[in-house]
Amino acid sequence: MMLTKNSIPFAEVCTSKLEFVAFTNRLFSEARKSKLNALNDGTFFRPLLRSEEKALSNICHCRSTDWSKLRLWIPKDMVPQDDYSRWLERNVSFNTFEGLVAINVGCQLNGNLQDATLPPAGIHFNTLISNCIIEKNCRVYRNNVLKDTYIGANASILGNGQLVHSPNASNYGMLKLSVGPESGGGREVFVTLESTMIDICCQLKMNHKEGKEMPTSPIPLSPYNMIGNNCIFRDNPTARDIFLLPTSKIEATNNIESVTLMPGASIGYGASAKNASLQWNTFIHQSHVENVLLMEQAKVGPNSIVQDSILGPDVHVSAGEVHASVLGPNTNAHHQSLLISVLWPLGRGNVGYGANVGSNHTGRLPDQEVVAAEGTFWGLSSVIKFPVNIAAPYSIVAAGTTLVPQHISMPFSLLVEQHQECYILPAWVLQSSPYTISRSEIKFSTRRKAKRHEWYTGWKIIRPSTIDLMMTSRQILEASNGSSEYRNIPGAGKAILSEKSRRVGIAAYSACIQRYALLGLLQYCQENLENITANNILESNRESEYLLPVIDLTEPRWPVLPWEEEPNYLWSHQKAVLFREFPSRKVAELLNKLLELEKDYAQRVQRSKNRDDTRGAQIIPGYRDSHVHADDDEVVKSVIEFSLSVEKNVQNVLLILGRKHSRL
Repeated sequence: MMLTKNSIPFAEVCTSKLEFVAFTNRLFSEARKSKLNALNDGTFFRPLLRSEEKALSNICHCRSTDWSKLRLWIPKDMVPQDDYSRWLERNVSFNTFEGLVAINVGCQLNGNLQDATLPPAGIHFNTLISNCIIEKNCRVYRNNVLKDTYIGANASILGNGQLVHSPNASNYGMLKLSVGPESGGGREVFVTLESTMIDICCQLKMNHKEGKEMPTSPIPLSPYNMIGNNCIFRDNPTARDIFLLPTSKIEATNNIESVTLMPGASIGYGASAKNASLQWNTFIHQSHVENVLLMEQAKVGPNSIVQDSILGPDVHVSAGEVHASVLGPNTNAHHQSLLISVLWPLGRGNVGYGANVGSNHTGRLPDQEVVAAEGTFWGLSSVIKFPVNIAAPYSIVAAGTTLVPQHISMPFSLLVEQHQECYILPAWVLQSSPYTISRSEIKFSTRRKAKRHEWYTGWKIIRPSTIDLMMTSRQILEASNGSSEYRNIPGAGKAILSEKSRRVGIAAYSACIQRYALLGLLQYCQENLENITANNILESNRESEYLLPVIDLTEPRWPVLPWEEEPNYLWSHQKAVLFREFPSRKVAELLNKLLELEKDYAQRVQRSKNRDDTRGAQIIPGYRDSHVHADDDEVVKSVIEFSLSVEKNVQNVLLILGRKHSRL
């Protein structure tokens, strides 16, 4: 992982994981010593006194194959030679002990409960406890078999079948996954509990700038399950090889094997999981997962199957299947759908009900893939025949559309099937549904709950790389003319382009490109009023001028990753676009053009929402009473508010520049 100040929480994960493993190994080693043994922290392990052994056997109704292997763990503020028979009589009963078992007597187990559904602290009615260390204030009740396990303070281990550990089986969140082709190849990714999407993209060689390989610190093997402080492990019939960091939960599952959970993560309610690593505040319920990494705030369930996949921050999957895929931040598949071999590193998209993005089998091998751009929307019942590369950010595959193998690169497009042919409407989202863009900007800024990842997931939709794609797409559209329909257009894949869509696309791309550059100009003017006049902008300096990239829309390439874009060059890029778009560089004329574009954008956002309101009212009774009208819509109001602020700022700049001009 590329270590920065913002990635410190992930480095701390690696450190705490190493310390937890080393601490557990050391405890078991010290507890095995047969005499009174002082630890470095001032606590003691010691064997049972004869009176304590009798209390456990005769009063507590406990049994042991060898009482000499039981240990009491005495805190440093207590006397190790004291007799703790009374304590054992109150808090331990009806258990069978085997091998090494150490019990911490550090506090009154019957303390206040934070969770009213949990019983008082104690160790009761366990069929077999073997080779375990039990910290203070734990609740260990009615388990059939507990073997080879460290149980942290205040943890609750209740009503489980078997919890065992395989020799040298702990992965501590380290997984080797193969994404993309299910057979005949594969893209191997090594993930750890502290992986980010930056790490994943680097390993998949998606980065355009040189990245650093993620460090892999050697972790000592430990032949024990580890359950951290304040964890809950309850009502699980079978489980093996678990590693729970504090406050995580596993409840009422079907089967658990080789899982690692960060604080706040949980698995429950009929779920089964194997080889799964869950970062902070992730959740799996009523679903099956195998060979998966869930990054912070990712959710799976209900009724989902996720295998051999990586789910990025804030990804939600429910009622569908995901196989051999990488889903980037804020991706949602909330309905019954299928994703197989989908490489979607920048996420931010949606999968509609019945979307079949899974036709990866050629009849020879299941070795085909799909690449999805940021913000792709797979419509209801769309059928995607592999391989397909949607390299067109924020494009929509309309409901019922079938895509044959192709590469599409024109951003903000609509792909729709008409008369069994696929048509492309370039920039349709910009022209006819700009509400989608404005709502998405708000949504991605307010719904990102993965706070530890937000330092790299909060990029803007309209940014230099998307503008570059728009400029190249517009150039291709401008070069294609003289026909009513166009086929085999670079960037349009195998879709058909109509003349009307070509002209609309050119205008929509131009409006967005120019608005982007002019907003940059306005900001520059506000920050540098002393350096400009009303009649000109900064002169072009050919030696330092930003060179706009030349993009081949037919060449398969990974997108420019937002975290690789240099924010300090934003104005340089905007200025280069200004020089390309506007022959005149008079500030007053350019700012007045911005007012025109900003007003037009706000009107189109409101018009796109109004269109839904009007159509709905014509079809659905009571529509107006049960839907938010465009005039009251928060997205529309925010766009109008921004437009008014732009108008005010332009007027202020022009007023100041006018005064400067009158003094000359």
